[in-house]
Amino acid sequence: MVISVAHLGAPGTYTEAATIAYVKQLEAQAEQQALLRPYSSIAKTLQALAQGLADLAVVPVENSVEGSVSMTLDTLWQLDQLQIQHAIVLPISHALISCATSLANIRTVYSHPQALAQCQKWLLQFLPEV
Repeated sequence: MVISVAHLGAPGTYTEAATIAYVKQLEAQAEQQALLRPYSSIAKTLQALAQGLADLAVVPVENSVEGSVSMTLDTLWQLDQLQIQHAIVLPISHALISCATSLANIRTVYSHPQALAQCQKWLLQFLPEV
């Protein structure tokens, strides 16, 4: 049996990583195959599930630094026929990538706002002027 799993994001996102981890568990336990269906937003991911375009959906609900993901909670509120079935805990770590030869040479850090917020303490400690 093939199950369709909607998830937020393009290849390489943390939500895709969580989806792959979950799907491996499903496939091992139930001898099912999964078809991953990426969507460009949390709302589109959950709407696909509500419309029957997927059997399951994986979206971020909360992270330990920034708290609840309001878009997920708001969309779940609107699509009240959906129910949370399982929680996936996915430890993440960020990497600072630069051509600079030292931290002192870094002037600007560009990233997604969520990642910047998650790295705020580190940035304040090691790059306070950036």
